[in-house]
Amino acid sequence: MLREVRLLERSREFDCARSALRRALSGEGGVLMFEGTRGLGKTSLLRSLRGEAAAQGFKVLHARGNELERSFPWAVVRQLFERSLAVDHAGADVGAPLSGPATLISALFDYDRSDSPRTLASGSDELYSIVHGLYWLCCNFSAQQPLLLVIDDVQWADSCSLHFISYLVNRLEGESILVALAQAPDRIEDEVTQDLVVAACATPLATVARLAPLSADAVREVITTALGYSPHDAVLHVCMAITEGNPLHLTELVKEMAARGMKPVESSVPRIRLLAPARLTWDIRRHISQLPEDAVALAGAVAVLDARAEPRYSAVVAGLEEREVSEAAGCLRDAGILRTGVPYAFWSPIARHVIYADMAARDRGAAHRRAAAALQAVEAEPATVAEHLCRTDPGALPWAVDVLSSAARQAIAEGHPYTAVRYLRRALAESPSAPACARLLAELGSAELRAQDRSAVEHLVEALRRAQEPEARQAVRPELALAFAASGRYREALETVRAGRDEEAPGADRAPGHVRTVEAVLMRMMRGGGNDRRGSTAARPDEAVRVHAAVEAWSRGRCVRRVLRLAGSAVSDDVRLPGRDTELPPASIVAWVLTQCDDMPAAERVLTQVARQASGAGHLLAATTAESLRTRILLDTGRLSEAEAAATAVLRDHHATSLTPISTPVAAATLVHCMIETGRADEAEEFLVALGFGRKLPDAAPFVPLRIARGRLRIRLDRPDDGLRELIECRELALSEGWLYPSSVSEYLGDAVRAMAVERSARDARALAHEELERCRVFGAARPLAVALRALAALAGGPRGVTRLEEADRLLAGLPDMLERARTLVELGSALRRAGNRTEARQQLTAGMELAHRIGASSVEGVARSELRLAGTRLAKVSDGPSTVLTPAETRVAEKAAGGLSNKEISQALYVTVKTVEWHLGQVYAKLGIAKRSELPQVLAAGSGARLVRYGT
Repeated sequence: MLREVRLLERSREFDCARSALRRALSGEGGVLMFEGTRGLGKTSLLRSLRGEAAAQGFKVLHARGNELERSFPWAVVRQLFERSLAVDHAGADVGAPLSGPATLISALFDYDRSDSPRTLASGSDELYSIVHGLYWLCCNFSAQQPLLLVIDDVQWADSCSLHFISYLVNRLEGESILVALAQAPDRIEDEVTQDLVVAACATPLATVARLAPLSADAVREVITTALGYSPHDAVLHVCMAITEGNPLHLTELVKEMAARGMKPVESSVPRIRLLAPARLTWDIRRHISQLPEDAVALAGAVAVLDARAEPRYSAVVAGLEEREVSEAAGCLRDAGILRTGVPYAFWSPIARHVIYADMAARDRGAAHRRAAAALQAVEAEPATVAEHLCRTDPGALPWAVDVLSSAARQAIAEGHPYTAVRYLRRALAESPSAPACARLLAELGSAELRAQDRSAVEHLVEALRRAQEPEARQAVRPELALAFAASGRYREALETVRAGRDEEAPGADRAPGHVRTVEAVLMRMMRGGGNDRRGSTAARPDEAVRVHAAVEAWSRGRCVRRVLRLAGSAVSDDVRLPGRDTELPPASIVAWVLTQCDDMPAAERVLTQVARQASGAGHLLAATTAESLRTRILLDTGRLSEAEAAATAVLRDHHATSLTPISTPVAAATLVHCMIETGRADEAEEFLVALGFGRKLPDAAPFVPLRIARGRLRIRLDRPDDGLRELIECRELALSEGWLYPSSVSEYLGDAVRAMAVERSARDARALAHEELERCRVFGAARPLAVALRALAALAGGPRGVTRLEEADRLLAGLPDMLERARTLVELGSALRRAGNRTEARQQLTAGMELAHRIGASSVEGVARSELRLAGTRLAKVSDGPSTVLTPAETRVAEKAAGGLSNKEISQALYVTVKTVEWHLGQVYAKLGIAKRSELPQVLAAGSGARLVRYGT
């Protein structure tokens, strides 16, 4: 792969080379110089040039300069010519090239003669005779066939050979000779070499091509080709930063990634930053080993200080005087290790990794300690000092705890809880005093809660045990309660908050507002908490009372106008957040109520404000939960790609052993719905298992949306019994706890009714649909009522079904709920087709298909396309999504039916009921656009003119 990478984006250089070859063939000699730092592809270009020249009939001679051979006279000249000259040991000329003036150099290639030339002084007659003889040697070669002389790394050629090159290039006019050179200008170390190279390139016959680094597009192509995946933008950015587009560095970096099994995904970025490919490491170490001791010390100091490597700090860390630092910096610049300017910086990030890794552990720790002290003395940012402290052993710096604690608070405010956890754990290693230890434990547990680290519970429990002051204990309790709740220990969470009341002295001020907010949320989340209202409203401020009233009315299914009036009064003013971070501040709760009442624009506005204000104040729990709630609005309003991206961002750092705050199951539910709607049910199931949500979930309110999504998923994966059982359990749990607000039907009713009709009976399905329809009519919100009407219409069929679907469509017409509108239009069109009204059916189906396509709901679009074919519309294939989607169970049933088995035989073969077989066949007929069983073999064999795909493929 290396050669191909180095030749990427080199079309300009290839054009120069081909043009130079054409001129040489016509008798116009010249010089072609490729310039660029090591690794940009000069050698690969020269190799390609040699191959192309040989194919065109050139005699090709090549050599390479070497740093260790610069003191040997004529080393490059001898590489060029010695294998092409027929000279016996006695020095007798047996070939035409050494005829005429070229005989002056016969002794140059006879190593047995005592008068073999050595280094000659510039301007001496002997030097002139030899270079003149070499010139005629080239002329003699070119008289037989065009000649190409290739010299790589000319900056390391010996001075005698450089004199010959300079002599030759001034005499190429009218000769069929092309001299191709390559040099790294940053590696020229003496003035004589510099002058001779410049002189060689100054001839009018010279063409100089300076190689540029690879562009971002080329780097993306290299990574994709080597690793088989298109890199995430963050991976592309870090690879560009590390390699600076150098093809050699990029190739070695990608090889290292492949060897370690690293994929170019965002989570790999921290590991990529630490890679130091072996080939580049050896080269850097070789250069460093040749430098003076002071230069090595400064390189280590710059590696330790990184972006803060200003001369005064570098002098302290390296243990040098300022004058010595200046000289050492010059030495490192001459060696191509440091860039020019200050602060000091390495040319390549890899150089820093290598130099830093090669420092002895004790020296590295001492350097970081000196760096921390120097930066603290000038009052640098706490985070800058803290990074150095984290790389030192504890002790000896009395101010370390304060700096680390301050840096942790700053990290939390900037949204980096993992960084705060690292700082606080390092601060505890300093063995602080008892009061400081209790405070640090509380801060650490709080940071771990936001990082979803299960150690939060342990540290907050210990902080509560050690805290002596009542204020400190009251501050820890709500954090510990949230950590308990995120661990699924809701009863302990509520007891923790309420235990604070028993500690209050008579006449003391009541618990702070955020404590009461946490208590109220916990009561609503936990099973049995909905019936416990101890102290729920009496001790709340006016805003909390209004929020409580709106939630209470909503959860009990009161009229939507009343709920909206109460919710509107709770957010009539600008959004205000509590002074302390909590998952569900009042504004977020009200926004969710507004969502359920069909006022999605207002809800999104409130949640956006909450997320922005919370992020600015460092309230990570509030910000993340607000963003997770907003994902559902994005889904319902048809912004599926945005919803999936936002939910994925919320779940980015969650894994099976993490804490589970409210935001996690809410975002996970949205992501599952997105995958279902885009035909990726298998992927959704894998995702749930990876996050630890494939097992039994807690009986708590935050998990109800996720359980509903999981129930829908199981039905779509042809496990209707499992899915229906999950949905019914959720419904019964919500009814018993007062969580079943009418709007929840839009999440599951359609799938539940269909599954119940298959697994139980149509009567049970109709009873469920009728019950929910009445509940939704009492509530009055348009969206849940439309869903209930659509579910009942699917069971009723006929004119009554069409009437209900038309009513549902009218209800949704003025709402931004694009996903539900697309479903309703498609089902209305299907009902009209079955009723024989094909013209109107095609209109509704086309509108539903176009809307589903626009929002990316490929599963709905697939059904619409199948129905349109049945309605007599011929559709062109689409390239951006499947037009026919058969589930695995539908495929199995269809294949056996096409093989001639009866429904009963299929049910026995697949261990399902006959009714299930009939259901699947009905779905297959609709999706494939056929009307009878006899058409199955031909349609399946031909693919129905479209791609038949399974969910998740």
